[in-house]
Amino acid sequence: MRIPEDVRKDIPLTGEVIYFDNTATSLTPKPVIEAMDEYYLRYRANVHRGVHRLSQMATHKYEESRKVVAEFINARFEEVVFTKNTSESLNLVALGLEHIFKPGDKIVTTPYEHHSDLLPWQRLAKKLGLRLEFIEGDNEGNLDLSDAERKIRGAKLVAVQHVSNALGVIHEVEELGKMAKEEGAIFVVDAAQSAGHMEVDVKRLHADFLGLSGHKGPMGPTGIGVLYINEEFFEVFEPPLIGGGTIEDVGLEGYKLTEPPERFEAGTPNIGGAIGLAAGIRYIERIGIDKIERQERKLVKRITEGLDELGIPWYGPRNLKKHAGVVSFNVPGLHPHDVAAILDENNIMVRSGHHCALPVMKKLGINGTVRASFHVYNSLEEVETFLGVLEGLVKSLRS
Repeated sequence: MRIPEDVRKDIPLTGEVIYFDNTATSLTPKPVIEAMDEYYLRYRANVHRGVHRLSQMATHKYEESRKVVAEFINARFEEVVFTKNTSESLNLVALGLEHIFKPGDKIVTTPYEHHSDLLPWQRLAKKLGLRLEFIEGDNEGNLDLSDAERKIRGAKLVAVQHVSNALGVIHEVEELGKMAKEEGAIFVVDAAQSAGHMEVDVKRLHADFLGLSGHKGPMGPTGIGVLYINEEFFEVFEPPLIGGGTIEDVGLEGYKLTEPPERFEAGTPNIGGAIGLAAGIRYIERIGIDKIERQERKLVKRITEGLDELGIPWYGPRNLKKHAGVVSFNVPGLHPHDVAAILDENNIMVRSGHHCALPVMKKLGINGTVRASFHVYNSLEEVETFLGVLEGLVKSLRS
């Protein structure tokens, strides 16, 4: 498959706009839509406990999708739970582990987290009287690993993002996971911005829990996410939601939960979404994660060089080996929303604001950024067009 030409053929919207908003959600290739259409048009039925052939087919495809996800992140089939998105996955972790904490226990995270990997721990700490500590880092998002080692000492749980959605920094999750395991701490990973853009191996990352969203890197539909639960925690993790599909037996006196993963998926799941997610994963695997990562690195290198040439400040690690396909910047004298609006007038889609990472913005002393983020279908030609618009904007401000 030629990169990015062949991928662009599968995504008609790439011929209409320059889409640099992949951190928020990626565009969807035709094979993903076709897989979902097949479910809704040819074997539409609910999964599990159905004897008729449509239900049997739907169940087969749904569980086959779970297998695809499991292989994608190097997990066991039973360890993959379908959710709505990464935010829901991380909230479920906090709720499902609430009972193991006692006042004074320590949770460690970073000041660079998306709100979805910050607010659940803040709420839990406030509710239970826990200590919440943050690993120190610099304004590029680089963590101080010596401070991490000190902070993680004696921690009950450590929660970190793999890639910052605001700064694009790739954190040393594998090293942090080792530190957590040495302390006997639970290790939680937010892989929303890494899955589909780079390798995500739950074993290599030492993850006990990991969340990801289908609509971002995997190029799947919205409304489908994944929670990985290490099998060691099947009996420790209490399902926050129970009901249809989660039980083996029920009487008026009580109930008995069924085996994982069904015990963690209450009610009718997003069947079409799971099938679409699997189709997205198959699609990016045909491309090759290594090719996706190389393409994004080319774009990051050129765009950061171009911003430097224009005198436009950008945020994130200067070591581009630690910089994923996310580049945040500001045009001096203009609000991020104004820059985004001007780019939109030129058919370029970017995101602007605080990116659900207000502590990052406060650390940098700014009210937000303009964020350009990439996937494999983005091209160097698009980056040159983008830089050309910014060059014209900078010249107009200086005249």
